[in-house]
Amino acid sequence: MNNKIIKFLNILKNASLAKKDVVILTSNHLLLNCTEALYKEGLILSYSTFNDNDEIKLSIKLRNVDDTVLTNKLKAVSKPTHIRYLPYHQLCRLSLKEKTGFFSTSKGILTLDECKKNRVGGVFSFYS
Repeated sequence: MNNKIIKFLNILKNASLAKKDVVILTSNHLLLNCTEALYKEGLILSYSTFNDNDEIKLSIKLRNVDDTVLTNKLKAVSKPTHIRYLPYHQLCRLSLKEKTGFFSTSKGILTLDECKKNRVGGVFSFYS
């Protein structure tokens, strides 16, 4: 499990607690992949990239529903000291009910349903 994902989740949670609408941070491929997955699941409103002093920045607009920010509910599962890898056959038995699980796989950051469709396992990174 990469520390960058945990830091990214903490930045989003802290921004939601501070009632900010937009978060701007330095982008890399992993964070862009996580942001795309969050956007597909509807947890963020929009995102964009731009150049600032030869650095690629990522701007994320947070989604508010009934005065609560959806990124406030993100929880990290795998930590650097305890990585939870789930192969495909265990993913088939996993049920998160009303929650959305995000997995770091060889095909990028995927949700539980996408992992089942692509028949891949991975590291259980976080859920919301």
